[in-house]
Amino acid sequence: MNVTLIGMAGAGKSHIGRKLAERLGLTMLDIDRDLWETKYGKGIQEILDELGEERYVKEEEQLILEHTAGKNWLLISSPGSVAYESRAMQQLKDISSIIYLRVPYEVVEARLAKKPPRAIIGLGRKSLRELYDERHPLYEKNAHFIVDTHEHEADDVMDEIIGFLRSTR
Repeated sequence: MNVTLIGMAGAGKSHIGRKLAERLGLTMLDIDRDLWETKYGKGIQEILDELGEERYVKEEEQLILEHTAGKNWLLISSPGSVAYESRAMQQLKDISSIIYLRVPYEVVEARLAKKPPRAIIGLGRKSLRELYDERHPLYEKNAHFIVDTHEHEADDVMDEIIGFLRSTR
């Protein structure tokens, strides 16, 4: 069993992912931290600045394809830009249950305002609102299950996800 969390930056993918992986006995695979930062030895924003968006997205898709193929017992915290990577998204759908951690735009905006800047594909060309509006339907289309996280404690969100996973067995 694999589980993939998708959603915007600030949705709680890493936070909930770590707790959910522990609860389910899965190995956490945080694409940004475990693949990008390990490969390059640098922070995500620095890597994005160095590669440029087009190369970054292509390389990110390849990293996801390589590091998830044939794997099992993973909790995958995907980057927000996975919605643009059709081959990676399809592979994740084939090997895992895709869970969309949905939060309203205003919550994403507030959470990101509290954190240091991070690599968000497309933010140089579009506003955060435009990216949210563009990605939201892609996340919904690709999700096997959608859970609203903004007014719930992490334990409640995990209970909803676990309930869904049990119902699909």
